[in-house]
Amino acid sequence: MTDESTTTPRTDSDPGKEEEKTAVPGQSARPVAEQEIRKDEAAGPEEPATTAEGTAPAADAGAEDDGPDVPADAAPARTASGTGFGAGAAAVVSAAFGLCSLTGTSVGQMLHARKELIGQIEASSGGGGDQIEAYYSVPWHTAALLNGIFALLAILVGGLLLALYAQRSGTRSWVKSVALAGLVLGAVGLLVSLGMYFDLFANAPELPGAGS
Repeated sequence: MTDESTTTPRTDSDPGKEEEKTAVPGQSARPVAEQEIRKDEAAGPEEPATTAEGTAPAADAGAEDDGPDVPADAAPARTASGTGFGAGAAAVVSAAFGLCSLTGTSVGQMLHARKELIGQIEASSGGGGDQIEAYYSVPWHTAALLNGIFALLAILVGGLLLALYAQRSGTRSWVKSVALAGLVLGAVGLLVSLGMYFDLFANAPELPGAGS
């Protein structure tokens, strides 16, 4: 019995257990690899979601960079203001033309003086002709003609403004009033100019003894 005990080696562990221990690392490597593959597969479809989430703020930022929304009524309002500004200026010009047709202008005075000077030169040089016509009638008719031109301009500008903007609700009331004033002044100035040109208000002066 002593020999048998010495010849048989003593082992602390069972050979079957050793085989299980050696087999465990090989078997455990496969599940780890499978778990990593599953993780990669699970992470794959999530990447577009993250990219979509990442691109969504960029799209929103691009939409925010477009600036504040402009109201649809802004452009018509600006156009209406620009049109009212031009109409008001034209109405003032029409009224000024009408006033000039009644009171005369510096240009009319210069033409009047020029015609008088020409008449004096012709009379002093013995050119003949009617002195009253040269001294009075020609300068008078020249001034009347120029005033009539200003009256026609006032009538045309004022009448055109009233025809275009009288029915528009967006036109300011003072523009219509000034345009109407220019039209009325032009009409009165035209009547006065015609009376001056055709000597309706007063006859041309005559030299003493010219009728005998």
